[in-house]
Amino acid sequence: MKKILVASHGRLASGVKSVAAVLLHDDSAITAVDCYVDESDPNEKIAAFIESVQPEDDALIITDLLGGSVCNMVTAMQPEQRGIVHVTGFNIAFILECLLTTERFTPEYIDGAVAQASGCMQRVALPAEEALDTDDDFFA
Repeated sequence: MKKILVASHGRLASGVKSVAAVLLHDDSAITAVDCYVDESDPNEKIAAFIESVQPEDDALIITDLLGGSVCNMVTAMQPEQRGIVHVTGFNIAFILECLLTTERFTPEYIDGAVAQASGCMQRVALPAEEALDTDDDFFA
């Protein structure tokens, strides 16, 4: 079974789960852990996810910020010892790729997905000659 844990500062993880529900109509593979939003201990939720992963499962943990407390918390739990790949820093393209793929979450596959998703990030700007001058141009 495919299992993805998204853990973040604030409610970003729940937002990712919501995006999956809206765009794919299925968020069942995602477990969201919103850290530091209430008195609950995120360590317990993350540890429970890691413990739930069986050898036949395809599991991935995604955290929001390299070097951040959530990333460090997961790293200290050594999920790779249970065959779980940990990725930190992400965008929605990466999440969708992981949800839609039929490939296993091997380190090699994840490295390729990270590279592909990184390429989806870019500054958006119209060339000067195509810039919109008025509201009429915008709504035309």
